[in-house]
Amino acid sequence: MQGNYRILSTKDLPAPLLESAAQQGFEITVQAFIRIQPVITTTLKETITQLLSTVETCVFTSAHAVTSIQDFAQPAQIYCLAGATLEAVNKAFPKAAILATAHDAAALATKIERSSVLFFCGNQRRDELPDLLKQRGILLKEVVVYETIAVETALHTDFDGILFFSPSGVHSYFAANKKPAHTVCFAIGHTTAQALKTYTGTIVVNPGKPSAAQLIQTAITYFNIHN
Repeated sequence: MQGNYRILSTKDLPAPLLESAAQQGFEITVQAFIRIQPVITTTLKETITQLLSTVETCVFTSAHAVTSIQDFAQPAQIYCLAGATLEAVNKAFPKAAILATAHDAAALATKIERSSVLFFCGNQRRDELPDLLKQRGILLKEVVVYETIAVETALHTDFDGILFFSPSGVHSYFAANKKPAHTVCFAIGHTTAQALKTYTGTIVVNPGKPSAAQLIQTAITYFNIHN
């Protein structure tokens, strides 16, 4: 590869991923544009425990939802997104049966084959999964277990690429910044890419599983080809 590239990550990343990228000539600057705040209370814990006693199948589309309830709940059956969400599920609920996974919420909704499910989510969850389940006559009980708070930070550095991991991160970034014309945006999946289309057309969508490591590799491969 010729030259070095400067990449912005809009969420925190593990140090080993940053070090690996640096060894390949990619300097990644981390600036989180959202903050996750769990909203678990004693009353909500009791409610979730009661719900799990009657509805054994749960749905997760975010690793944050998993970590918000892992200390006091153990779902028996789970539908979830692949990538980071599945990794969090496997770590938090090793005894649970994983009924199906998918790369996005709309695809996951088509795989759910239960009459009723619990959906653990954040306050800014998207509508695709609830709407599709309603259309299919599946009863969904939605439980908000965390809040997504925008961190609108204005940056004054140009980057060759920007890594986006969620629609909320997209909206928070563009609320405070304008992307230079030459900067390429990398989306972790199609839902994030759809949010980016509101602001820019220079988008590369991660073709693999939705994970931070895969998104970084997508950016590295792109710039290696287009240097």
